[in-house]
Amino acid sequence: MLILRLKQAETAVADGRLDEAFEIVQSEQIRQHRRGQKLIGRLARAFAKRGQENLEAERIQLALGDCNKAEKLAGNTEEVARLRSAICSEMEQRRIRDQHRSFKVNQARRNIQDGRISVGRAILDEAEDSDSQAGIILQQANVARLELNEAIAKAEQALKRNDLDSVIEIIVQTGIGKNKNDKVVELVARLKSLAIEQIRENLNTGRIDRAQSLWQKVSPIANGTLEISELGTALNHCRRAAEYVAAGRPREAVSLLRKVKVICPAAKWLGTVTEQTRQAAELLDELAASPLGLDISSGAADEKETVGEKINYSPADNKLIQHERGHEAGAGSSLPAKFVMQMDGVGSFLILREGRITVGPISSSARPTIGLMADPNLPVATIERVEDDYFIRSSRPIRVNDVTTTDKLLIDGDRIALSPRCRMKFHIPNPASTTAMLILSGARLGRADVRHIILMDRDILIGPSGSNHILAEALDKTVTIYAQNGRLLCKAAQKVLVDDKPAGPAASLAIDKQIRIGQISFVLTKVTA
Repeated sequence: MLILRLKQAETAVADGRLDEAFEIVQSEQIRQHRRGQKLIGRLARAFAKRGQENLEAERIQLALGDCNKAEKLAGNTEEVARLRSAICSEMEQRRIRDQHRSFKVNQARRNIQDGRISVGRAILDEAEDSDSQAGIILQQANVARLELNEAIAKAEQALKRNDLDSVIEIIVQTGIGKNKNDKVVELVARLKSLAIEQIRENLNTGRIDRAQSLWQKVSPIANGTLEISELGTALNHCRRAAEYVAAGRPREAVSLLRKVKVICPAAKWLGTVTEQTRQAAELLDELAASPLGLDISSGAADEKETVGEKINYSPADNKLIQHERGHEAGAGSSLPAKFVMQMDGVGSFLILREGRITVGPISSSARPTIGLMADPNLPVATIERVEDDYFIRSSRPIRVNDVTTTDKLLIDGDRIALSPRCRMKFHIPNPASTTAMLILSGARLGRADVRHIILMDRDILIGPSGSNHILAEALDKTVTIYAQNGRLLCKAAQKVLVDDKPAGPAASLAIDKQIRIGQISFVLTKVTA
């Protein structure tokens, strides 16, 4: 029986049926027989030879199987080791080729999706990949090219008719707005240009409704365009100004309308409307100061809330906070132009009441209003409040938002740097209040506990929300501190105590006295230098 099995295995090897022979020689009796051992050697060499042929034919898995069987029969012989090394090398090369091909295919797909269809096709041709994945992508490229060309043709026809609504609809529906195709980029650029022109023309002629409608449609496509952003700001200012006028608060609307005029200088109607709004504010102030205003004041509620960006001043409130800007900060006023508010559990705030202040090194010969512990050779900048706007000027270059300048209109969030290590941030917490703040970052004052400087105009808001100048989470409602006739007054829903004694509604907040309002307490200290 053993001899018969040996003959069967020899015949299988001779006929090239190596796998059948491999199964036969697994018998322990054959392995121990001298004739069987010779047969196993022949079979191992045959597997190694066939494995090399499979490897050359790029049949990697078959070659690896033959190598494993040869090793199982004869062990890790030199011939088997060479074959395994060659297989591993080929597998690594194939992995690298597959990785490179996959990268090329993905790169081609991205280019096709971005509209660079010709580039995508060229990458696929370079990859020399004719498999199903590349074929699918090529089909997608052909379909995408047809759809893109059709969308561009329709959009260009609509542009010729000056039908911007149709152009925007085509771009949004087809999703080609972010396409990098040269024709699409040119198309979107023309759309932006025409949209800006029409929005500005509508603003100049007073058709704010049309301007707003077109801006809302084009802004998602023109996101990041400076002019579109500016026009959006102008439209927002117009909307808020209209809300202020409708609420009987025209003074807040005046500053917004003036800002719109800066963006749209050709809008002649803005000058007329701004002047009318200013006159309305003055008339309301006169009415608030009349006997009628006094009568309203006596019956008005003592409570006032600040929500978001809006301050709901009543006519009586306007009477209380109205004052000549800068006049009370003069020598004849009992209220100092420069003082510090130290609030328990909140912090210390330097309060400046002058409309024009300077900021620079404390050792500078110019003696700045805000003296910083900095290099004495740094420039001294002037920050001035003009109407409801703030301007920064310097005889030597400074940087605002990392841009070198000597004169700039400040807006909320501007980053001011006298040097890389002497920095501060300009902040207007509540657009309805013209009081601004300087928040020191890389710079510091002689008093290390003061990091916030308040440029007080009409009022200072203290409350639990971010729209207040001083954030005091212990309060439930906003407290308003304002100056009138050389005195610092307070309007709050809670009782006001000065040195633990109740203060009447007309009592002033005294310097160097402990002042308690609800859950907060603070002391005002005059700054002499």
